[in-house]
Amino acid sequence: MPILVLEHSDRCRCARLAAILRDHGHVLDVRRLHDGDSIPQELDEIDGVISMGGPMSPQDEHQPWLEAELKFLARAASMDLPVLGICLGCQLLARALGGEVGPRPAGPRLGWDQIDLTPDGREDRLFAGLPWKWNTAHWNTWQVSTLPEDACLLATGSDGDVQAWKAGVRVYGLQFHPEINEDTMQNWIDDEPQALADVGQNAAALMEQTRSEWSSFERLTERMFKACAMLLFPLEQRTLGTGIIPDIHH
Repeated sequence: MPILVLEHSDRCRCARLAAILRDHGHVLDVRRLHDGDSIPQELDEIDGVISMGGPMSPQDEHQPWLEAELKFLARAASMDLPVLGICLGCQLLARALGGEVGPRPAGPRLGWDQIDLTPDGREDRLFAGLPWKWNTAHWNTWQVSTLPEDACLLATGSDGDVQAWKAGVRVYGLQFHPEINEDTMQNWIDDEPQALADVGQNAAALMEQTRSEWSSFERLTERMFKACAMLLFPLEQRTLGTGIIPDIHH
């Protein structure tokens, strides 16, 4: 059965994460909600859910799909399906499970910044083998302000904001953007030049930093994606919850 991918913008595709999931034998059912695709009514025919990013507010009730997605994410989590939310998806997932979101008090975070793994994050299976502190890509105006009840904080940003969390063992939210391609940052700059100017950042300098960060970022995020493919969204022959990635034979 496929992993359902919910996309909300042409600028926030599943990208490199999708490629690695497919490389590991997964089938993806990509629904482009901003283009009018529907959210399935039933959960019986999917193996997991990924909710991607987008430029809209996580409280924008004018989005025709938003309320349906909140209910869908809550149902998926309640049925113990693996769920991963990235950026906007992270915020929607938090809302769906009873958490709260709000605009970043310090203003938008655009570009590259450090995340710090918490003690729980250092022991988590998706972050196994990753540095306790590393630079990653960001592009967000909103954030999770209050985690859902019983959720576990896995990583924080440079001003102490929520960057990664989980609920139980199969539901994860990532505020940062591990999935981007090398040209994604330029696309975001082109799409929102005024936003970059408003926070006092220079587009050329940001792209130079992107080129500098890319090799390390690509290596670290690919490691995370492989853990997603084999541990968060395991095929039937893979062991869930052991923290060990078994040998895969194709």
